[in-house]
Amino acid sequence: MTRIDDVVFCGAWDEGPGYPRTTVLRQALRQAGVVVREVRAPGLGTGKQQLLRQPWRWPLFWWRQQALRRRLVARLRAAVAERRPGCVVVPYPGHALVAALRAAVDVPVVLDLFLSAYDTIVEDRQLVLPGSLAARWLQRLDTRACAAADLVLVDTPANAAYLATLTGLAPARFAWLPVGVPEQDGPLPRRAAPASAPLQVLFFGTGVPLHGLTTLIDAVAAVPDVQLTLVGGTEVERARATTLLGNRLTLEPKFVDAARLRALLADSDVVAGVFGGSGKAQRVVPYKLVHALAAGRPVLTADTPAVAGWLDGSGAVFVVPAGDVRATANCLGELAAAPAVVAAAAGHARAAFERCFALPALAARWRSLLDRLAGDGWREAA
Repeated sequence: MTRIDDVVFCGAWDEGPGYPRTTVLRQALRQAGVVVREVRAPGLGTGKQQLLRQPWRWPLFWWRQQALRRRLVARLRAAVAERRPGCVVVPYPGHALVAALRAAVDVPVVLDLFLSAYDTIVEDRQLVLPGSLAARWLQRLDTRACAAADLVLVDTPANAAYLATLTGLAPARFAWLPVGVPEQDGPLPRRAAPASAPLQVLFFGTGVPLHGLTTLIDAVAAVPDVQLTLVGGTEVERARATTLLGNRLTLEPKFVDAARLRALLADSDVVAGVFGGSGKAQRVVPYKLVHALAAGRPVLTADTPAVAGWLDGSGAVFVVPAGDVRATANCLGELAAAPAVVAAAAGHARAAFERCFALPALAARWRSLLDRLAGDGWREAA
């Protein structure tokens, strides 16, 4: 079997704070001893959010991708001619690119789909109706992208199974590689606070439906001994938090840099995960949860199959029923009254991260996937 030790990343991904997925994939590959070369066009950045809100722009976006595809194909062929890689990795977002890139090379192509367009737009954000023309187009978009790749990566086994069902493609085509955080400083020291101090809860995120931020805000409002620091959220959610929580709310900007987020993590006792009840919320381990564990902070989040599958028994996560304000408030009240319990969970957080989501764990998973790709060929298996 030929070992894959040289990979070309080719696509139009975003870099920097707020876009950790491709950075982590690249770092984990290098830790696995793989040489990573790059053929990259500028990413969409915040333009993705505008596209999500304006679905009528999708066909025009797809058409404009043609010029980008032509440039990337030419550059990819040049990179392959210079030195033939073991495979090509198309990072997220690669829906509109993967078929053209696959046709341009004679090596396996791995698509980091990461997010299903149909799942995100139709089921989670509910921007278009199921069964509508737009929904059918999005399902075809997912299916064609996945069919073009030899291997499709998502973040959890549940999402891999979901995509196999959605697209009708063989489960062997799909694999999981969990989310992680880029190389960073180690865990933060445990927060020292008086026993009578309020429980400091940190939420950071955009406020997409799976976050269920309203559930958290309403639960905090019911527990006087809890202080919420809010980074992000929608304007409606931020206004609701301001009205209900008053001086128990610290309202941060919608986006903060890495240094500021680390300072906020240092001042927190517990990090809020997700509380939405959508199918997507049931299948993901959210980035915010992984980031919190890396910093040595326990997490309060919805009790989902994905979280249970990765972290059941870790001692680092407190779970409540999705969308249940009363249960969330009860849990917050118990944690506010038991700082020793919170401190004990913090002591387990980093170990849970290292076991499941740190770069060595991701590097080992990458190596396993590359060895299978080199050994039996995913296209034949699919």
